[in-house]
Amino acid sequence: MKKIFYVVSLILVAGFFVAPLGYMFLKPTFNDLAQILRSENTLKAAQNTFLVSTTVSVFCLLLGLPLAWLLTRTDLPFKNQLRSLFCLPYAIPPFVGAIGWIILANPNSGVLNQWFGFHLNIYSFWGLVFVETSFLFTFVLLTALTVLDRMDSSLEEAARLSGANGFRVFMDIGLPLLKPAIVSGFILSFLSTAASFGVPALIGGPARLYLFTTQIYTYQRMGTTSGLQMSIAVSVLLGLVTLSLLFLSQKVFGQNKNYTIGGKTARPSLVPLLKWKFPITAILISLFSIIFIFPLFGILLSSLSQVQGVWNFSDLSFANYIRVLFKTEETLRALTQSFVLGLGAALICTVFAFFFNYFIYRTSLKGRSAAQLALSIPFSTPGTVLALAIILTFSQGYFGMGPSLYNTLALILIAYVIKYASLSMKTIGDGYQQIHPSLEEAARISGAGWWHVMMTIYRPILKTALMASMFLVFMPVISELTMTILLTGPGLETIGTLIFQFQEYSDMGGGGASVLSVLVVAFVLTLNLSLKIISKGRYGL
Repeated sequence: MKKIFYVVSLILVAGFFVAPLGYMFLKPTFNDLAQILRSENTLKAAQNTFLVSTTVSVFCLLLGLPLAWLLTRTDLPFKNQLRSLFCLPYAIPPFVGAIGWIILANPNSGVLNQWFGFHLNIYSFWGLVFVETSFLFTFVLLTALTVLDRMDSSLEEAARLSGANGFRVFMDIGLPLLKPAIVSGFILSFLSTAASFGVPALIGGPARLYLFTTQIYTYQRMGTTSGLQMSIAVSVLLGLVTLSLLFLSQKVFGQNKNYTIGGKTARPSLVPLLKWKFPITAILISLFSIIFIFPLFGILLSSLSQVQGVWNFSDLSFANYIRVLFKTEETLRALTQSFVLGLGAALICTVFAFFFNYFIYRTSLKGRSAAQLALSIPFSTPGTVLALAIILTFSQGYFGMGPSLYNTLALILIAYVIKYASLSMKTIGDGYQQIHPSLEEAARISGAGWWHVMMTIYRPILKTALMASMFLVFMPVISELTMTILLTGPGLETIGTLIFQFQEYSDMGGGGASVLSVLVVAFVLTLNLSLKIISKGRYGL
């Protein structure tokens, strides 16, 4: 039975995780690529994508690295609380933040412009960079926190005993050891910006600032053969850039080893901030308010305002909630379908990862390493690229065989499973590595078969990891937009696409996008808190 499971798993990996992307990359001809490269729109989108992604990545480093150092190496008060707070933007969809800032800094009716006489315009290059940075800096922060938490503090102690001050210690000791985190954080934030759709569409669109992802969406929505060919060609270019950067980063990290753990070490001594302690704390609280509290306040205010663009507290009511939740037909359908898709994707990814990780960590069967790599590639692939590959593969049956899945919930579910299976593999894989093989050996000696071992040994021990896997897949799926916007059709609304539709064109009363955004934020934060409680702080932000 074990070998049958393994062979079936390899077939599924090859058929669903490798074949769609491989087929799309081989589909464009040389002439198609040459035509795209000569297109003025494509060249402008490539330039904008590079400039925006590079600028966002630099600002993410400038924000994430000092913040990680302050939260781990100083006597800053309320560090644990601030650490949790600054990680929260990672759990919120960036396009929700974009909606918040559109409400706050719209040049014509922005709250900040009306109330304080500012002249802010979120529909600009710097507005786009600011919103992306507000959420994507968490990639740098989380990576740097991991490295600093594991760093051997004796290196820093030796530098201090030699007379170096805190800044010199960081520059000479901490910064070189943080090099992998710096490179990794830069690449992750660069790729995340290049792959994002919601923020560029909502903020870049009115500013006529088009990126690769919005260009792909525009071509695909043309509904013509030439439009589809152009969207495929642009997707291939974006996919090749993404995979090249990932390969380069893996090559660099594979050749350069940085050891940050050196056995038992004492808790690192903290750098005293002295008179700067409370000013820095105040600055960090203000910074968190700007990047997180302000946009949430914007969507909350909009959701309660009866007249959008006229921001008076006397006009606040729950009329928008009643209209959107109880009088709008699409809302209940979107909520139901998002919940079903999220639960289905989480369950499929978790069950698959539970069995397949066994073959990776408990056997020496051939092909397992290649399959593990294949499972991780879709997660790093931009959502628009992956969605287009799935459309090409399943729109007329699986490569022309069987029923068409185009404009069906099944196609969206397949996309979610392919995209987020890597999260389940990583979460459950970490759990497998902590289980000693002697437990399975004892069960084997007692006469237990493979299935019995899986159900009585691994399933109970991995219960927390399995639940965490369900949460970690469910959270991004419930409000996913980048892939779903290309895969959805009439009657297939999800929460993410309905928010986008409300914000862009289909909510005559206004405030609908904000109402659903408030629900998404509340749901995600509650889910994250539940995950932390259930896993006793091991998982969650």
